[in-house]
Amino acid sequence: MKNVPVIVIDSKSGRIRIHRNTLHLLGDPEYIQLLINPKRLTLAILPCKEQNTANVVRWDRIAESKSCELYSKFLIHQLGSICPNWKTDGKYRLYGSCISEEPLIQFDMSFAEEVGKEIVL
Repeated sequence: MKNVPVIVIDSKSGRIRIHRNTLHLLGDPEYIQLLINPKRLTLAILPCKEQNTANVVRWDRIAESKSCELYSKFLIHQLGSICPNWKTDGKYRLYGSCISEEPLIQFDMSFAEEVGKEIVL
């Protein structure tokens, strides 16, 4: 699954973890933007050259942790309000798809997979 973009949204810690491979698929950008379409329940990541409206990708930190982490409790709360099935302390993995016409990766939040929950047998 090396060519499949992955992000993990952790509601409890207010963190979005973007896997390094996802950033490689975008051409290893210095900055990225997150775009959300609440009507279509999609989240998109696109590379950006400007720092004004973007998040910085700190490649020196990724070397140690294998992912880029963005923190925003407000953003996570907003995502939870448009995805009513998400738990306030849940962790969700999303698999994305590359949009060939643009350097863009899109994630369908309606197919989020809850991770980290224990299974009782």
